[in-house]
Amino acid sequence: MIFIFLDGVGIGEKSEYNPFYVSNTEYLPFYGKDINLPDNTPIKPIDALLGVDGIPQSATGQTTIYTGENIPKKIGSHKGSFPNKEMRAILKKNNIFKGLLDKNISAMFLNSYPGHSELFYKTNIKIKDNGDFVFSDNFPQKYKRRISVTSSMMITNEIKPFGLSDIINKKSIYQDYTNNSIIKYGIDCPEFSPETAAEIIFNTSKEYDFILYEFFLTDLYGHRKPIKECIELVSNLNKLVKKLFSLLNIKEDSLIITSDHGNIEDLSIKSHTLNPVPLITWGKKSDFLRNKINNLADITPAIYDYFKIIK
Repeated sequence: MIFIFLDGVGIGEKSEYNPFYVSNTEYLPFYGKDINLPDNTPIKPIDALLGVDGIPQSATGQTTIYTGENIPKKIGSHKGSFPNKEMRAILKKNNIFKGLLDKNISAMFLNSYPGHSELFYKTNIKIKDNGDFVFSDNFPQKYKRRISVTSSMMITNEIKPFGLSDIINKKSIYQDYTNNSIIKYGIDCPEFSPETAAEIIFNTSKEYDFILYEFFLTDLYGHRKPIKECIELVSNLNKLVKKLFSLLNIKEDSLIITSDHGNIEDLSIKSHTLNPVPLITWGKKSDFLRNKINNLADITPAIYDYFKIIK
């Protein structure tokens, strides 16, 4: 199973403010109603509000996705970009990597940490049962308040992240799969096309039962970038997904693509939106997964059911 998480992507209107509509992203057609992939696989709108007033946020949305618990309802609100102590304590006890690994199902976070992979391993960072961090003296101060939900999951499961050599060897990809953002900072690594990134995702997926790739530039661009750059971003992302579909075997492989909240689909505002988020399930047991998932809290339980894990 390949799980691609796109931060800050909802289903918007057919509008000049929706870069998916403007660029006619046929594999990411996140606009209008009754939307489908080119092969007529339905794309399901799912709820990101979770019965809690306010605008959905990344930390609570992502913690909900990867634990199967309604975190906004549990803590009383939608919160922040990075998980707080309370959310980290929940993640320490329960997250999708732990649930899979405990049942001997191989699972890996595909994102690379070039130049920093050692920092995010157990020798330099741990999370206590109460959610507190324990840092080594080598851990830079600037990163201590910017540890994401996915990084927290990796830390709690003592998964050593991929590093620069894995990018070079085409085993992993950076959060900016092109590598342009790190090349600008002087890191010597190849520039990848969307198609090459798709090939890396596919090839590495064959080494594991489950891989997760997180792409958060969609949310970042939705907040900060002009529409022209957002159109280019989603157009290239569409190329990646199109190539990935060409590589997958519909009877053997499963693909999930979803998000935590809306944002980039409506550039008339710079905040998150109240829109439902898209759910793409394709391949093996795709109907089974789609029918089980109606909101963010349903995603991990559905994946456990896919792998026949009883919780």
